[in-house]
Amino acid sequence: MRPIILAVILAATAAVFAQSPVMEKQLLFCGASAKGWSPAESTVELSTARVKVGPAALHWHVTVDYYAGEKNYPIGWPRFGRAIPEGPQRDWSAWDFLHAWIYTDTTRAALPKEPVGLGIQAPDKATALHRPLAELKKGEWVEIMVPVSSLPNPADVRNIQFHIGEANYKHADQLDLFVDDLALLRYAQPTILEFAAETAVMFAGARVLPVKLKLAGIQPGQRAEVTCELRRDGQSVAQAIASAERGPQRLALDLGGKKLPPGDYALTARVAGNPQPASAKVRLVESPWRK
Repeated sequence: MRPIILAVILAATAAVFAQSPVMEKQLLFCGASAKGWSPAESTVELSTARVKVGPAALHWHVTVDYYAGEKNYPIGWPRFGRAIPEGPQRDWSAWDFLHAWIYTDTTRAALPKEPVGLGIQAPDKATALHRPLAELKKGEWVEIMVPVSSLPNPADVRNIQFHIGEANYKHADQLDLFVDDLALLRYAQPTILEFAAETAVMFAGARVLPVKLKLAGIQPGQRAEVTCELRRDGQSVAQAIASAERGPQRLALDLGGKKLPPGDYALTARVAGNPQPASAKVRLVESPWRK
């Protein structure tokens, strides 16, 4: 990815948004349905006992048994999962997150440190994402967001699975997991997720400032116009426009011949199609080698 040269200085801290962005959602597997899910050493069914968003949720029940299960691994890995059929459902590359609401209950006083694990094969076991769901809490709904960019191959996702390690539990412990609103999410409009200078403090005489920028809400292969502005004491001192694509970007910001004095500067960035700006600050300091 080649740097984009801009005649402006940009940000030093992550972008901050004043309101929640609008998201598009696509339910996986036609929403709440137990059909197609395969449990092992456990049961899974559709239930209305605990729901967060939809009319029903997937209910996974496990009774930990140290003496049953697979012969070679009696203290094993109860699980339930689902294969994703060949076709467009396997391609998650145009989406930003795998999302779910999960309610957890147990006969234990508290959940173990790693109560449940999530595995996503993209495309196979050798290239699977394994994510401990350590954020789950007993007796509470917890929102899970897994960045699609963390998958080895987001364009070829073939299986999703929830599991536990029985070694994390005691014999006869019971676990109930309710999964609601399992879906893919993406930003509905171009959105700046991250906006930061690679160096938060720089010399006033520098001619180029490398900046990290992360964009979402742009379809793969398309680009969006980003407008950046540097201000000091309420006055604009530099502005530039660049074309950027979805995902992480590195902008080499050209300060040109501007002789900017030392001090604190305010920065903003806007992407076409979204009026909400990202803002940050950067500090210029006197160079010790200035003559």
